[in-house]
Amino acid sequence: MAEEVDFTTLPLEERLDHKVWKARLSAYEELSKQYESSRNDRDPVFTSQPPDVFKKFLTDSNVVAQEAGYKAFINYLKFGGNASVVGRLVKSIGIIQPICEKGLSSSRKGTKDNAIESILIMIEYIDSPDLIVEEILPHLGNRLPKLVAGCVTALVAIYENFGCKIVSPKVVIPSLGKLFGHADRNVRSETTKLAVELYKWMGESLPSILFPDLKPVQQKDLTSAFEAVKDEKPQQKRLTKLQKDEIARQEEVSSATSVSQDDVEMSDAALPDSNFDPLEFVDPVEVLNKLPGDFEARVTSAKWKDRVEVLEEVQSVLEKAPKLVDSDDYAALVRIFAKNMGDANIQVVQLAATCANYIAKGLGQHWQRYQPMILQKVIERTKEKKPSVAQALDAFLDTMFSISGLTGSILEEAVAGMKLKVPQNKIACANYLQRCFANALKPPKSSEIDLIMSTGVKLLSDSQQPIREAATEMIGTLMKITGERELNKFLENTDDNRKAKIFKFCESVTVKCSSAQARSAPVSRDVPTKRPLSSRTTLQGRGTGSSTIPSKREASSPAKRVDDGKATNLGKGLTSRSLAKPTSTSLRPSKVGNSQSLTNNHINLSHPSAVQSTPTPQIEYIVDPKMEEELEQLRQEVKRYQEQQQQDKSMIQQLNKENVTLKEEISSLNSRLENEMRSSSITISHRDTQVNNLKIELDKMNHKIRDLEAEREINKLQQSNQTYLAGDTVQPAHESTNYREPDIRKGVNRLSITEQDRPVNPTPGDSNTTLGYNRNSFHSISNNREKLDVDAGDDWKRAAEVTQQLKKRIERMKARARTSTPVNVE
Repeated sequence: MAEEVDFTTLPLEERLDHKVWKARLSAYEELSKQYESSRNDRDPVFTSQPPDVFKKFLTDSNVVAQEAGYKAFINYLKFGGNASVVGRLVKSIGIIQPICEKGLSSSRKGTKDNAIESILIMIEYIDSPDLIVEEILPHLGNRLPKLVAGCVTALVAIYENFGCKIVSPKVVIPSLGKLFGHADRNVRSETTKLAVELYKWMGESLPSILFPDLKPVQQKDLTSAFEAVKDEKPQQKRLTKLQKDEIARQEEVSSATSVSQDDVEMSDAALPDSNFDPLEFVDPVEVLNKLPGDFEARVTSAKWKDRVEVLEEVQSVLEKAPKLVDSDDYAALVRIFAKNMGDANIQVVQLAATCANYIAKGLGQHWQRYQPMILQKVIERTKEKKPSVAQALDAFLDTMFSISGLTGSILEEAVAGMKLKVPQNKIACANYLQRCFANALKPPKSSEIDLIMSTGVKLLSDSQQPIREAATEMIGTLMKITGERELNKFLENTDDNRKAKIFKFCESVTVKCSSAQARSAPVSRDVPTKRPLSSRTTLQGRGTGSSTIPSKREASSPAKRVDDGKATNLGKGLTSRSLAKPTSTSLRPSKVGNSQSLTNNHINLSHPSAVQSTPTPQIEYIVDPKMEEELEQLRQEVKRYQEQQQQDKSMIQQLNKENVTLKEEISSLNSRLENEMRSSSITISHRDTQVNNLKIELDKMNHKIRDLEAEREINKLQQSNQTYLAGDTVQPAHESTNYREPDIRKGVNRLSITEQDRPVNPTPGDSNTTLGYNRNSFHSISNNREKLDVDAGDDWKRAAEVTQQLKKRIERMKARARTSTPVNVE
């Protein structure tokens, strides 16, 4: 076996283009080490290779060498990257394409992670991060599901680390609908993660844009995923190079101007602001030109159906526009909605409130100029008890509060609503103020508290229980903000039972503005900041200015000097108080946050002999014990709130898990029920088919029985006719004395209408005729009849009568045979 070649002896340039992957691997590793050990980003090692050579590194045919190439590329970006270098890599060289095609679609986890990391590093340096996302988007339509899923995973990492404030979501949102309809399950799963990350930043504006392109099942699944992160506050996890440079610059400025090293952490101050408007990530939409042309005519129609239909059309237009163009004039539209608040049809009221709510959300702070046009009408309409209408009105009122806050017209109109005669107005307005207090970020002013309590106290003694309960909750929430002392004078005449309920609700309610914030202004005047000793030179200057010994000093004893100090320096400030207590040996570092002693602050630096002969005065910062106790209580309260929040989060997670389990159980039960119902329906259909077949067979048997019975009756009738006629015809052949009977039968036979009575020409071989006559008897009868010439006319009349009777009898028998019913065999 030949010995393995040592490729490290070859030059770096030759190894980079070598056909053996191990040689290329060693070149990539060596180049990565050179980048890592470089002195700075201007080191010659970064210019030793042209930037376009990295496309070859990232598309190496060997997966092991490819992963090493990615590591070299990452070190190149980390230690030698800047905005111009990354911009040239992205714009001129097109480095994103090989990363997407060969890196993000790689089956090796290390290569795929390195590809994502390289994209994140380039976003840190590049001036416009949206350019990188735009380079990734064309690959979302690739026919390989693995490549599409890898690109979506990279987008998830981008928005998870940098957020929507650095990388705009506007370029990605149009592609989400197509990705959710992808045939591959992994692509849809990664797209769901991407939608959740965008929802953290965009809020409810994302569903309004995304849901119209999704199926109902996907909307339901996304809604559940959004609810799980609804209360999660988004945060930028990774800073860009510009943000890092800004932090470093502020730290340098603070280190040059600050008095102590732990004064204020500028890194915290330079972090990106977590407060943002979700609508800033959405493009504004023009909706006025999309409204129906006959909107005003139909909305004022006398038919309520016309009003409802046109408002539904307007709602379908507004719900698709999370952000509206604020330069348009919506005054006419808002006035129409305000007029609809007084409509007799509650469906019109609900639709008008919903449409106005969409406009308020879409305009944001620009809504405040339209708010006075409709606020009073909405407050008056809160008398409706139907839940759907009340929810629409409450949602609209809450939106207006979130935009303009409690101060101004909202508070005045809400208090005026509590004075209305309708009890439901009082309840709704009190509940509305309670929600406002719970979500307020600033405490109300004293004048506002007076306005609220003057009406709220009256509701505590109302005759109706719901009104009293609503007022109790409102005042309890307000007390949580202002404190018990602020409201005591208003509750002097309130009974103890009602006070106890107010205090109980005050303890349980959660507000965003605590009583500590309400008292933050006066406390800040007495309580020192984190580092109160902001300048040692200032303190030393004060000590030097007041370090001269008083001229009227009668004694040199320390006790006398202390008394003189108290008498002469009373009320002069911090330095004077410190001179009054020369025996103090240390400050209170645990309270003011500074453990260094100030014993070196001499009274008079220009006279060292005086310093040696007099005790060194100490500067002592005195903190009010009440304030310290109050601060400690606030710290404990914050700690309790944090613990309670953790418990609530764990409980919410547990409830969510139980909810998912119950949903799965319900779905399994539903599937079982559907299967059982399907099998039951199939069994029932089979039974119905069998019953129908049996009924058909039974009908056939009944018809057959009726036919057989009819045939039997006819046969009986024919047989009886033949027997009767045959018996009556044969009898005259044996009688020799009666000569008239044969003539009568002969006449009957001749006049008979039946087939069997027709005359038959006898053949020569026949010995008897059909009626039983022989030839001899016929001749004898005819001869005898010729001899009779008496009463011939009477015989013919009698024969005719008998014939008529026989015809009637035959007709009756035929009619009886036709009308006879078959025997019922069921």
